[in-house]
Amino acid sequence: MKDTAMKVLYVQNNQLLAGKVRAGKNIDGEKISVVPNRSLDSKLIPIILGFEGGTQCLSVGITQQPILQIEHRNIMDLYQSKEESRSFTFYRWDAGITSRLESAAYPGWFLCTILEEDQPITLTNHPEDSHSVIADFYLEQCA
Repeated sequence: MKDTAMKVLYVQNNQLLAGKVRAGKNIDGEKISVVPNRSLDSKLIPIILGFEGGTQCLSVGITQQPILQIEHRNIMDLYQSKEESRSFTFYRWDAGITSRLESAAYPGWFLCTILEEDQPITLTNHPEDSHSVIADFYLEQCA
């Protein structure tokens, strides 16, 4: 998974970051596990994103506004659960070769990176604001 500036996603200190180069070397992006959320409308392409071999999942919590967090939840437990698990679910909106990922729990809030490298992935409710955020991602399937 890369943003349109070709920054890859990686986990460091329990945070999901986006970057290209670290200490003079290209960063290997995190392998992201993806499963559908079977309890939500499949026409909206609801997916759950897992990291660290699927032992941790991306979720959306709320303070003043929605925030991203990594939780120690097994992606297969969420997949097999009958619960909706909206806080772990993102709707995938495809536009050509890129996709946007909208929080199922907080409609109108999308995953995004900021223009600077090695900064946390966050959420925006202004995905079209290309001067400050990148909300379009390339999702590449691994073998």
